[in-house]
Amino acid sequence: MTVHGSEEWLNGFMGVMVMESRIVVQNSSFYGGRDGVYTHLAHGLVVRDNYFEGMRFGTHEMYTSNALVEDNVAVDTNIGVVVMTRPTGNALVGNEVRASEAGISVAGSASYVAGNVLVDNGYGMDVVSRSSYYVRNVLVRNDVGARASSIIPTNRIHHNDFAGNDRYVVAVIGPLRVWTGDEGGNYWEGAPGRDADGDGVLDRSFQPTGAVDSRIDRVAGAPTLARSPAVAALRGLQDVVPGLRGTGVVDNRPLSRPVRPAAVNETQR
Repeated sequence: MTVHGSEEWLNGFMGVMVMESRIVVQNSSFYGGRDGVYTHLAHGLVVRDNYFEGMRFGTHEMYTSNALVEDNVAVDTNIGVVVMTRPTGNALVGNEVRASEAGISVAGSASYVAGNVLVDNGYGMDVVSRSSYYVRNVLVRNDVGARASSIIPTNRIHHNDFAGNDRYVVAVIGPLRVWTGDEGGNYWEGAPGRDADGDGVLDRSFQPTGAVDSRIDRVAGAPTLARSPAVAALRGLQDVVPGLRGTGVVDNRPLSRPVRPAAVNETQR
């Protein structure tokens, strides 16, 4: 189906409202209005292969768990896909969000956010959830690649590609979050360091929210400063005494090359 809503979302309403129902919304297009698909206690919902443009939220989940939001495209929204309140077990896979204020925002816990492409947004990804898994997402040319909003550092975030964002990551008040997996961390375009042994991991940790590392790809001289003996000594001390690290994000094993190079190249074109 095709749904045409109001040009101004404040004057409109939902394209599809799903309340306490387990349905599939598939192969449809939504233009304008308030939200394309709005859900309330719609556990097990599937939203797949849809197109959203020019609205507040593309897919808006409220109190909805164990839902699948897959292979949708959202353009010119406030948020492409947003999961609110205290849900659990949602999967957001293979979606593409462009030219929006935020790409994906996930609250609740134990969700799976994988394979999404987030380009030219204000925030690519807003990490609000707890104990969730963020992997193989491509975040390119956003004002901010990701925002670490949860104050509980229990999410697993690794093997994502950050390229061409004005800022890699911003973090609200809270502990230091470690975004590294067992087989490596994330790809940060411009991150200093060498892969001397060819294992695909740089020999230097990376702090995308740090005073120096956060400016690596946009301030002249920052790469040289990042390799200076003084900075190396301070980082070495912080590695030995982690309590000296401030709030923010650190990747202990940054990747030397993109996880999804074809997707990164395509978005950059």
